[in-house]
Amino acid sequence: MLVFESSSTAKSTQAVAAAVGVAAAALVLVAPAAAVTPPTSRACPPASVVDKALGQKGKAPVATRTQYSKTCTYPGSGAVPTRVTFQVDTASTFAAGEKAAQALGIVKLRGLGKAAWATRSGGSLFVFDGHETIKIVSPLTPTSKLEGLARKLL
Repeated sequence: MLVFESSSTAKSTQAVAAAVGVAAAALVLVAPAAAVTPPTSRACPPASVVDKALGQKGKAPVATRTQYSKTCTYPGSGAVPTRVTFQVDTASTFAAGEKAAQALGIVKLRGLGKAAWATRSGGSLFVFDGHETIKIVSPLTPTSKLEGLARKLL
């Protein structure tokens, strides 16, 4: 059963990554117009905050930056490490990513940022705060725990 869950999670993670890639490609075309502090200047959440919220034991984050995003990866947090990404975004590209992921089965979340959704199987959550998307990917983690972490990051 564990092998099935892992394979399903891997496929879900790959499909979500593809959906986010579509939104990111659209974002590159509109991001220069945004006059907001880039997410690359945000500090990665400390491992202690992420670990407490998600019930795991990851190490200090390793940050990776692009022109429009910052990804914080927490080694040792699982077979597939937990990642928190802050990415410049717009309402339209966030909605496009959500629409692309609907085939996977998503759940819209209320009361979290301007808009939010998660994969129905858990493990991935996306929150739009008005100028950036916070993406949390932690395979096999229930959405309720991901929501708790997202609230701490907003």
